[in-house]
Amino acid sequence: MENSRQKITELGLILTKEYTGLTLRELNTVAKAFAKRLKGGETVLFFGDLGCGKTTFIRSMMEHFNVDPNEVRSPTFNVVNTYQADGKVVYHIDVYRITADELFELGFYDYQEQNSILLIEWAEKIVDEIDQPDYLICLSINGGNMSTRDLQIYTGSDR
Repeated sequence: MENSRQKITELGLILTKEYTGLTLRELNTVAKAFAKRLKGGETVLFFGDLGCGKTTFIRSMMEHFNVDPNEVRSPTFNVVNTYQADGKVVYHIDVYRITADELFELGFYDYQEQNSILLIEWAEKIVDEIDQPDYLICLSINGGNMSTRDLQIYTGSDR
């Protein structure tokens, strides 16, 4: 986690919201409210351990864009899931199983378009390849209650 904090500082991201002990319902509410900020052209990084709620958060975000939540799954094995969402293209990317060198082969840099939104899980692995993310969502399991989550939202300096 110390390395992640250093990367956050290097990226110039600013902590704008922090939540402790969110229930699943509360996490869903926060995710939908966050999704309202996204108009297209944004890159959102997700940091967090296995099972902390990254895909759950993204599933709730996609509900805001009228995407059936049953269609939103972790792209762990196929790496990228693409959703058409209210005139935008959302790329849900999971880089858990790939290296930064494989990003080019994946076509990652082609995904960054004006009407697209990039949602990148396990972004800690490739953070050096991202010039300036617009947002960073850090999720963790709450130490006092394993069924709740802690959440920090960081915002790029130009947002």
